[in-house]
Formats: sequence, C-alpha cells, structure tokens
Amino acid sequence: MRTTFIVSMFAAVGLLVAPTAWAQVYSYPSSPYVTPQGGSCLNLSRDLSVGSRGSDVTTLQNFLVAQNYPGGGSWMVTGYFGQATRAAVMNFQRSRGLAATGISDAQMRAMISNCAYTPTTPTINYNYGSYPYYGSALSINSLSTYSGTVGTSVTIYGSGFDPSYNTVYFGATPLLGNIASNGSSVTFTVPSNAANCSGYGCYSFGNTAPGTYQVYVMNARGTSNKLNFVVTGSGGLIGGCGYYGGLPAQTGYGCGGYTYGTPSLSFLNPNSGAVGTSVTVYGSGFSPRNNTVNFGTGIVTGLSSFDGVSLSFTVPSQLTGYGSQTLVLGTYNVSVTNEYGLRSNALPFTVTGFAPATIAPRIQSVSGPTSLSTGVQGLWAIAISNLANSSATVSVRWGDEGLYGIASAAQTSSTFGQQTLTFTHTYYQQGTYTVVFTATNASGLSNTSTITVMVSGTAATIPTLYSVSPNQARSGTLVMLTGSGFLQSGNTVRFGVGGSTNLTSTNNGTLIYYTIPYWTSPCDLITPGTVCGAPVTQVTPGTYQISVTNTSGQSQVVNFTVVQ
Repeated sequence: MRTTFIVSMFAAVGLLVAPTAWAQVYSYPSSPYVTPQGGSCLNLSRDLSVGSRGSDVTTLQNFLVAQNYPGGGSWMVTGYFGQATRAAVMNFQRSRGLAATGISDAQMRAMISNCAYTPTTPTINYNYGSYPYYGSALSINSLSTYSGTVGTSVTIYGSGFDPSYNTVYFGATPLLGNIASNGSSVTFTVPSNAANCSGYGCYSFGNTAPGTYQVYVMNARGTSNKLNFVVTGSGGLIGGCGYYGGLPAQTGYGCGGYTYGTPSLSFLNPNSGAVGTSVTVYGSGFSPRNNTVNFGTGIVTGLSSFDGVSLSFTVPSQLTGYGSQTLVLGTYNVSVTNEYGLRSNALPFTVTGFAPATIAPRIQSVSGPTSLSTGVQGLWAIAISNLANSSATVSVRWGDEGLYGIASAAQTSSTFGQQTLTFTHTYYQQGTYTVVFTATNASGLSNTSTITVMVSGTAATIPTLYSVSPNQARSGTLVMLTGSGFLQSGNTVRFGVGGSTNLTSTNNGTLIYYTIPYWTSPCDLITPGTVCGAPVTQVTPGTYQISVTNTSGQSQVVNFTVVQ
C-alpha cells in the first residue's frame, strides 16, 4: 500500500504557474504500517469534503496532522477542506482498508470515533522507494478513441495524473482499482456495467447501454474536465418497461422490452447553404431526444425527433466537440448518432457562404470594473460574435467625453467568427458613468451593450504647463517650469525623446525646476534598473518639446530652444 504525498502551500504555488508537466522525485513508503501510540475518541457530526469549512474541519485536520503522513504539517490546519486535506483523508482511508474517496464519510467517521483506531501520535515505518510527482493541474485533452463497444481499451491523454492513485469515472460509475499513469495518460477499459447521468437523470439497465457517457478523472489534485465517449452496438433487447412505451410503432419501443436499430439517412433538405441555414434530416431510427448530428469533425448535440423519421439542426459557425475550429467553405459529411450511440450513414452538405451582412454583430459579453478610483486605469473586455461575411468594428464612449476628449478609436474585429477586444480608460473626476460599447458591421447594422462605472475619490487635476523660463538656453541650464496640478513628487518632465522622472514640485504644485540635458534617450523615462537598449542622442541646438506628466495625466506641450 502506498501513501499519497500531501502538497504544501508552497508546492501548490508551483503547480499553478507551471506551464507544462514537470517531474520531481520524492521518496514514498512502499510498505508503511502504523503503530498506535494511544488514542482518543473523535466525533464528527457530518460528512466533510472539498469545500467544507468550520471548526469540525479544523478538528479533522488536527487529527490528520497527528498521523504524520509525508508532506503534512500544521500548515494544513486552516478550517478549510482543500486538496491537501483530501489527500490526507485518502491516506487514512487506505491505511484502514476503506475506499479512498477523499471524503470524510460515515465509514471514516465511524472508524475514527472508535478509540481503538485513533492514534494520537503514530509511528510510521517506511521501506523507501521513489516515484515521480507530476506537478501540472489535472486536465484531460483527448481520448484515443471516442466510441466503441464494451471492453474497448481507451487511453486518456492530459496532465496532472498521479503515478498510482487515479480514479476514472465512466458516466456515473467509478472504475474499480487505482489506475497508474506515466503523468500524461491513463488507460481504462469500457466497463460492462455503467450508469449514465446525462439528459434525464441517472439510469442503469444492468449492463452498459449504448449511448453517450462522460469520461473524467479524479485524484488528489481534484477533478478533471469531461469528454464524451459513445458506447456503440448493433442493437439488442433491454428488459423492463422503458421510458419510451407508447411511442409510434416504427420506433421499435415497447413495454416489457424494446428493440432499436441503426439510424439511416435518406436525404437532407436543403443539401447546401450558408452558415445559419436550418437543415432538416430525413431518414429513420432517430431517438425521441438526445440525437447528435455529426457535421464534419464537429457535433451538434441535444436534438429531438418527434416522429423518429426527421430532425432539424442549424449549420454551425464553429466545429466543436472534438476540438474547435472555424468553419470554412466546402463540403462536409453529415450523419446522425441516436441516443443509444448508433450512427447512421453519411450524406454531403455544402457550405456555400457565411451569414449575410444583414445580420448585425452580436455582443456576447462585457466585463470590467464597475467601480474605480480617480486616476486609476481600468481594463474592459468585450466579446463579439460576427457571423457576417464582412468585418465589424467596435467603438466605446466612456461617458466623460465632454470633460476629457473624444470617444475611443474603433477597433476592427476578425472578418468572421468570435473575438475578444480590450479597452483601457482612466477617469479623473468622480461620478457615475455609463460606458457604451457599439459593434457595427459593414452594412451599418449594430448592437450596443452598456456597463456602469462608479468613480470615487478626490477629483484629480490634470497638470497644466504655462511656461518655461527662460524659454531658450544652453544645455546644463537650470530652467523653471510654471503651471498647475504638479504633484509633490512623482512628476516626469519630458524633453524631446527623453527627460527626467520622479521630480518634485514647489510653491503648492505650481513650480518644477529642471536642468536642460546634454544627452537624451527614451531610456530616461523607464523604471530605474530596467534594461533598455535605446540609443543616446546628443542635445544639439534646435527646438525641443517639453511637457509634464504625473498620475493625473499629461500637460500640453511647450517649445524650448537650445542655443549654442
């Protein structure tokens, strides 16, 4: 029996930032055993699992820390049941011969409430080996095959798998045993008895019924995302009075057992058209619900057939289901998989164009701050869907145009499909502003979306530069900048392409003293210590622009003449 290592908060940070799977070797006990050193009763009144909070979680964590599992420690005692606590619970369950669910359930609570089984200071003896600990977040990318019969061997590819303790779920059924992994894949066999919880709740027919099942993995790092697997078959008899008694005779369902067959396609109407076209499929063997149209490499799911001989779908703009890609013009095979995983023959459909320009671009979402302080820059993101065969533009009005300039310049979206654009803006006066986003296509059709921003804090004063005295001099001359809105510190004077940063002001924010430089470079304006490769230019006689910038904004420009 092996013991799962508990990942500390420091190791967990490493997991979050690691872009790819990495391996680090830790020791593990290949045959640990626990020698009790005494005990006390521990009573918990409820089941505890990931996400639980409270004093009883703290009590459980103190108990688990006392077990001295590798990697554990007082850092675990937080009152919150996280992944480290789940790993410790699984260690305890394995050491007591319980199912390693990671949940402090009734069985575990009953065992730890028995004084004979609750050592307060255990002694753990180890025979050490080593195994690689894979540090990526648990995620699955693809399956070696997405359909097959009972007994089919399937490999799940992804990251974050444990070397030994992975649980594969097929539908609602966890597969028995702990499945080993090389860190990037796990392999399982489609079981002969699985429950399906898709659509209308969980149901099981004693044997794995043809249909679509969700496949996912759980281990000490959590639960992965899910991918669909279709169990196929040539048809058969499923006993009992099914959900479908009383449906038309041609569907083949009946009380006391029903049979089903492979669907067959006769024709499509129409058999060509643009994105967004409604297509009716005619044939036989369609199930009343949960039919899937296979459109090229994409799928359109959840389709109903009220007569068993026809169903309709809309030509998609994106091919999704086994990856995602934007639809292009061309011919695609169309077939139907019914609720039982049986797939029809294929018929061709030709995509002749994208949606006409008479369809306005759609604003799917707008996200960004709803409250800001004056002088603080905000970032907003807008997701648009443009199905027309033309470009679309997005523009923004911030609501303060009467105070500080004009609307943001329009940004152009992708020619076709979906895109997220970002905008930034800074408010310098407190108040409530309505931000209006407008998406417009080449035909002038548009949609708008708004978000309200409350700006609080002291109203900022944008710096103003009135004059530079003297207004002409040699390099090395100390000049006086007169204006208003200068900060006590943190002002930047821009001189040509360079300047000086973090200058102070005097006389209540109206004066800044500045020395005309001999040399200037864009590197003058970056944060000290930052590497900069811009060239240095000698200040020669001529006219240079001077302005003042601080966190409130930038002043207007004043010309200064350098003389010999």
